Amino acid sequence: MVVESVEFTFRRAREADRTYLQRLNFLADAFGDETADLEPDVLPGVEKYVDEWDPERDGGVIAFDELRTPAGGVWLRYWSEPQDGWANLGPDVPEIAIAVENRYAGQRLGAQLLGQAVQLAREQGATRIALWVDAKNPRARHRYEEFGFTDHPTIEGAMVYAL
Repeated sequence: MVVESVEFTFRRAREADRTYLQRLNFLADAFGDETADLEPDVLPGVEKYVDEWDPERDGGVIAFDELRTPAGGVWLRYWSEPQDGWANLGPDVPEIAIAVENRYAGQRLGAQLLGQAVQLAREQGATRIALWVDAKNPRARHRYEEFGFTDHPTIEGAMVYAL
């Protein structure tokens, strides 16, 4: 079966997108498996990564297909407390969270969203971005390495991209 290429459009995330970010956060935590039964310790991540997300301070980008159906997104989190986040490299280095709807797998949307995150972080004055990838998710790790992320030397699972 040949999958036709999809042309995506992007817009900056806003307050009204918070519910969609919650869905994307679940997809990221479940490695895209919508039937996954997540561990209870995942719930605090929703609070930090979605509930406390501020569209003005942190920012993000939502992708849409040709029919204006949400296709995925990426959002940034600037952490003020050292214990916050999985890949917290300091208050001036945003940690990104990213997820793509399964129906758009193979369309390079993840790479496009990473590019959008880089652009947004640069506009905000950041010089690096960080993310955390689970060791049980080699597919995602490969995508991040392809984009240019490298392992952080001291935080296991954290990866960094210099802007």
